[in-house]
Amino acid sequence: MARGKGEGSIYKQKDGAYQASIETGYVNGKRRRKYVNGRTITECRRNLERLKRELSDGLLDDGSRLSEWIEYYLEMICKPRIAVGTYEGYYSKMHLYVIPVIGDIRLRNLTPDHIRMVHEAMRNMEPSRKTRRTNSVGMSASTIRQTHVVLSKCLKTAEREKKIRVNPCSLMDSPATEKRPMDTLSVDQAQQVLKCAADNRTLARLTCALVLGVRQGEALALKWDDLDLESGTLRIDEAATWPVGGKAFLKVPKTKASIRTMPLPPDVASIFREWKEESGMKDEFIFPGFSGGLERHERDRAVWDVSLERAGVPNIPLHGARGTAASLLQKMGIPERIIADILGHANARVTQDHYLHSDAEQRSDALGALAKGFKLSASDDDESTAVAGSGNVSSKSNGRASTPDGFEDAVERAVARAMEKLMKQ
Repeated sequence: MARGKGEGSIYKQKDGAYQASIETGYVNGKRRRKYVNGRTITECRRNLERLKRELSDGLLDDGSRLSEWIEYYLEMICKPRIAVGTYEGYYSKMHLYVIPVIGDIRLRNLTPDHIRMVHEAMRNMEPSRKTRRTNSVGMSASTIRQTHVVLSKCLKTAEREKKIRVNPCSLMDSPATEKRPMDTLSVDQAQQVLKCAADNRTLARLTCALVLGVRQGEALALKWDDLDLESGTLRIDEAATWPVGGKAFLKVPKTKASIRTMPLPPDVASIFREWKEESGMKDEFIFPGFSGGLERHERDRAVWDVSLERAGVPNIPLHGARGTAASLLQKMGIPERIIADILGHANARVTQDHYLHSDAEQRSDALGALAKGFKLSASDDDESTAVAGSGNVSSKSNGRASTPDGFEDAVERAVARAMEKLMKQ
């Protein structure tokens, strides 16, 4: 049966399978054709129709395999645009979990089933010793979800650049993950850590973490020029980063909200003043490395671990110090917006989702207040309603809170109260 130009032709091959070809034009005077195959004539026709739709949609299918596109995506699209640490995370997830499982699949043939193969392989994978997970099999639900998100971004770019018709990740649900509260210290435990600080430098570093909620990279990037003891402020406008196999360097924090000036209450300023006098400002950094310059993050983390051990409190990740600071501020009734500003979060929702979690005491107090509201006991009839807070902070609206006295005053009061509670003998 004769076919018109662009309709394609189907041939039966010697092995009994079928092949179809379609003309796509001329390049440098030479005719270009694309081919598809099928075990039966019906399958071959179906593949031919799919090829014609792709050509009609302007798809630029060059027969690339997923592994080839991932390498291009990471090197040419991600590397120039994202932070070093983020790039390394993308790279490791793609090379550890995705490429070994489905890297040989051609882009045009990817389906949701292939994505599920990655999920299943990760669930059955031997955990890395670095994760310190015991009595477990496979990667964590959060790692599987993070890998899915990175792969989806990669394939979304391929879809936008006409490499594939549709991102297969968009045709399926993302892997479920359990939200686990961040490990934090109680007020008494945090207080004990500060009391047991080995020296003035360690006390200043622990205060940065537990009282001010400063990120590790931000704390180790602090310079004496950022500290103004006369005005009682600490300027945070840089963060240290440590690329794998590379030299540590300073960078601008990841969001505009991370660039902030922290007002220092007198007790906090006093701690920094004592360390400043003792150090003699021999290095530009407030917390320099052993031989000067940027401190290594491994050594800084080791100091944290030793400090927790000296205090006899549970060992939690250093990042949990931010959660500890946030939890303490929450217990004192500080609005989420102010806590977010202290921690350097642009969105208070991030603070709420990742750092703020109620404990048994808070839940008990809340339900007790609710019971009083319903007057479930006779004694409640004679009690007046207690109003939480000092009255200086307005109620929240649409997830945000306004502070009539301004950010710096509100933050200084919040940090001062946290410091007073932590340093209380």
